[in-house]
Amino acid sequence: MVLAQLGTSISGALARMSKATVVDEKVLGECLKEITRALLQSDVQFETVRDVQANIKKIVSLDTLAAGTNKRRIIQQAVFSELCRMLDPGKPAFVPKKGEA
Repeated sequence: MVLAQLGTSISGALARMSKATVVDEKVLGECLKEITRALLQSDVQFETVRDVQANIKKIVSLDTLAAGTNKRRIIQQAVFSELCRMLDPGKPAFVPKKGEA
């Protein structure tokens, strides 16, 4: 149930960002606030949420993007990659070996 609400909240935040006429720092900030709120309501640690938010802001530097780039797509990719990075343990999964106790 919590994961469904989290997914709905993040999808809603990205959808509202996509509907914005102009993507600027204000729209990015509102989108990140909604994602942050959703993660905190889902009992994600504050430090992890803070790191995710900072990394997304670092990836999506709207000032340095070229004029013809699709800012919405870049923001969506940054959110996706940071959520995947948050869930990745960083080490390979345990593989049992046959014949060992």
